[in-house]
Amino acid sequence: MEKGFGGITMNEEEHKMGIKGSSTRQIFFNDCKVPAENLLSERENGFKIAVNILNVGRIKLGVAAIGGSKMSISLATNYAKERKQFGTSISNFGAIKHKIAEMTTKVFASESACYRAGQNIDDSYNALVAGGMEPAKAKLKSLEDFAIECAILKVHGSEVLDFVVDEGVQIYGGMGFSAEGPMDRAYRDARINRIFEGTNEINRMLTIDMLMKRAMKGTIDLMNPAMAVQKELLAIPDFGASDDAGVFAKEKKALANMKKAGLMVAGAAVQKFMLKLSDEQEILMNLADMLIEGYVAESTLLRVEKLIAQRGEGAVEVQKEMAMIYLHYAMEKVASCGKQAITSFADGDELRLMLMGLKRFTKIDPYNLKEARRRVANFVIEKGQYPF
Repeated sequence: MEKGFGGITMNEEEHKMGIKGSSTRQIFFNDCKVPAENLLSERENGFKIAVNILNVGRIKLGVAAIGGSKMSISLATNYAKERKQFGTSISNFGAIKHKIAEMTTKVFASESACYRAGQNIDDSYNALVAGGMEPAKAKLKSLEDFAIECAILKVHGSEVLDFVVDEGVQIYGGMGFSAEGPMDRAYRDARINRIFEGTNEINRMLTIDMLMKRAMKGTIDLMNPAMAVQKELLAIPDFGASDDAGVFAKEKKALANMKKAGLMVAGAAVQKFMLKLSDEQEILMNLADMLIEGYVAESTLLRVEKLIAQRGEGAVEVQKEMAMIYLHYAMEKVASCGKQAITSFADGDELRLMLMGLKRFTKIDPYNLKEARRRVANFVIEKGQYPF
């Protein structure tokens, strides 16, 4: 559509909280004539293209949020090194190190998931083209196949950015609240990302809806694993080691159990509500968070495992610490969301059994997270920027 075609009118520019450099205004199309050669595809194919544009927009937004997060970490870290209190830089204080480490770990984890999904989409596209599919259709199909991951990355990346800029304001203190400092703009600009490309609430519910639809179509098998988990609840717990003897043997077993927790809660919710599950939005959001955290924690472990294979364990000690920090964070979140979901629909013996199962599936060996965070923070502070 071009302005000169006629029939196009626009409202005045909108005044927004943030992204003030981006023009936003309502556009109206009245009896607009579009030349046939200007069609982007065949007639009636627009909706499918529009939906897939949302998919690519979601993963791109997740990646863009990571870029904004990295810059915010670099700004906040340098300010912490320069700002003196009680005769020393505030970057030497444990509370500030905690913030820098948490900011950095969440960004590293979100980026790991972006790399994983991006590679999956590229691999799918290349396989489809190699199989004879037209490139344009292969692009649509590969994005459609990983639409769940795109929604996950949009939610996670935008919420990590919000966390990072909020902590950035806190590290800057009074200057963080001043329009003279860089965090004012970062804080305001970040907020739109939880609304863009479908709100995070809609995207959370979409992840579960798409998952359930694929299960009903038989493209993925959820019911058999869910039933296996139900049987496992009544069996004697397995406290043995993982079959994997690698660096993350225990952590991979913990991840496998985290997935069982999600299957247990999802399977019970489906049995309880059947087709009315879509009306239970609070439960859907709990399930989505369990799915998101499991995917991101696993992506982080896989990335660090690959880095170890490439560079050796000694060269990626800080990345290993971040993988451990994030896994513990994810496990706590899964346990909390699982408990919220279970207590909202189960009672009596079922409630007790499921809570016992959730405790078993979200168990993880203790780890000195304070020291792990300090090692991450010290590395970032030494570099004076987000260094990964």
